[in-house]
Amino acid sequence: MTKKQTVMEPKMQNLLIGLGVILIVIAGIFYFKSKNTVEPTPSPLAEEVLVQEEGAVKKTGEVVQPLSDEEIVKMREEVDSVLSSAGEAVSFKNVAGTAAWGEAKRAFSDGKFYHRLTVTGLTLPGKGYYYEGWLGKEDSYFSTGRLEVNVNGQGVLYYTTSVDKSSDNQVLLTLEPEDGNPLPATHVLEGQF
Repeated sequence: MTKKQTVMEPKMQNLLIGLGVILIVIAGIFYFKSKNTVEPTPSPLAEEVLVQEEGAVKKTGEVVQPLSDEEIVKMREEVDSVLSSAGEAVSFKNVAGTAAWGEAKRAFSDGKFYHRLTVTGLTLPGKGYYYEGWLGKEDSYFSTGRLEVNVNGQGVLYYTTSVDKSSDNQVLLTLEPEDGNPLPATHVLEGQF
C-alpha cells in the first residue's frame, strides 16, 4: 500500500459515513412527518331550510327535521332582515297567461344564502297539483320548496342554505302534478337575476 492510498481510505470512509448519516436524518424526517399528518376533516354537509306548503324543514344531507313555529318565525325574520338590506331582486315574467305576478329576492351574507319568492294573483291549484319554486341555471334546477297559496292567490316561499347559490341565476315558479317527478313541470313565472 502506498502512502497516498492510506490517506484517502479514511477520507472515503468519512464521506460514506457522512452520507449515511444524512440519509438516515432525511428518512427520519419523512417518517415523523408522515406520522404527524393530520387527516383532513370532511367538509360539513350543506344545510338547507325550506319554509313551504307542507311545513318548514331543515335538511342536513339526508336528515330532515321539522322546524317548530318559533324556529319558523325566527327564520322568516332573518331572511326578511337580510333581504331588506342586501341582495338583489327580480320581477317575475308571467309565462302562463295568468294574472300571477311577483318577485324573487336573494342574497349571500355571512356564509348563508337567502332566497324568498313573493307571488300574488295565483289561482288555487286543483286537486293533485301544487306550486313549486326553483333556482338554477340553463336546464339544471333544484327545488326551493312548495309554495302555499292562500284564498287570495298570494304566497311566500322562504329558502336558505349554507352553500352559496349565487351562480344559480334563474328562478321559476311551476305548477306541478303530484307525480313524484323531480324536474320542473309547467312554468307559471320566470325571472333571471
